[in-house]
Amino acid sequence: MSNTSSSGRKIGAHVSAAGGPSKAVNNALSIGANCFQIFAGSPRTWKRSLYDQSEVDRFNQLVDQNNLRPVFIHALYLVNLASDNPETLDKSLQSLLVDLQNGDQINAAGVIVHLGSHQGRGFNSVKSQLIQKINLLLSQTKSTPLLIENSSGQKGKVGLLTEIEVLLSQISSDRLQVCLDTAHLFEAGYDLNNTKQTDQLIKELKQRNILPRLSCLHLNDSKTPLGSARDQHHNLGQGHISLAGLKHLVNHSQLKHLPLILEVPGFNSKGPDQQNIQIAQSLIHT
Repeated sequence: MSNTSSSGRKIGAHVSAAGGPSKAVNNALSIGANCFQIFAGSPRTWKRSLYDQSEVDRFNQLVDQNNLRPVFIHALYLVNLASDNPETLDKSLQSLLVDLQNGDQINAAGVIVHLGSHQGRGFNSVKSQLIQKINLLLSQTKSTPLLIENSSGQKGKVGLLTEIEVLLSQISSDRLQVCLDTAHLFEAGYDLNNTKQTDQLIKELKQRNILPRLSCLHLNDSKTPLGSARDQHHNLGQGHISLAGLKHLVNHSQLKHLPLILEVPGFNSKGPDQQNIQIAQSLIHT
């Protein structure tokens, strides 16, 4: 199965790495992806370990042979760098450290993270903690970028564009980057079905200095309506975001260089599939 997009655009998905990261290569190839995202360990437990060197060598060889870069690691959903619980904060830091170290080993394009929730205390109350912990993570690792993912506007969740702007302005390292999720944008109130609003979004990203640090798009439809503030993904074309709306976004002159990673349920409910990849490919101007 060819994994080469006719447009040259990098289009992939989150795939399983159960059994070791090399297993993810076949999973990506089997759906026609030409890049991918993985968890660097079980998504259900805090336990993280460094990859074995032989596994790293095998993975890098397979990825490069099949032209599957960029590869992204998604951090644990358990992570909360805004927590006021010392144990949760420590576990969050340790898991992210290992993810970033594994990222260095496999030449990952980034570790993508949801920063967590301030649990109603307000962003300003956790801002300095977030800045301190992100700087700590970057100082203790070599080269893998840390990508903040935008939130869908759920109460207490850190990741609104205004909040991302503040963190980027306070942390000088160019290793701190951004991943934008289309479903989250829509659920946070950005009407991607309206091309004028999408163009306005791009202007906002420029004004907030997010655009230069943007290095990945999560391409997902939304199961919930505009402004729902509920994080629920859907297959492309099955949710509330039109394919025309997604097409306008991914082909925008300011975004058309970005890799697209799908995190959709799949038409057979078994995760991202070839059909979703093909729909994504059909959106790209050639």
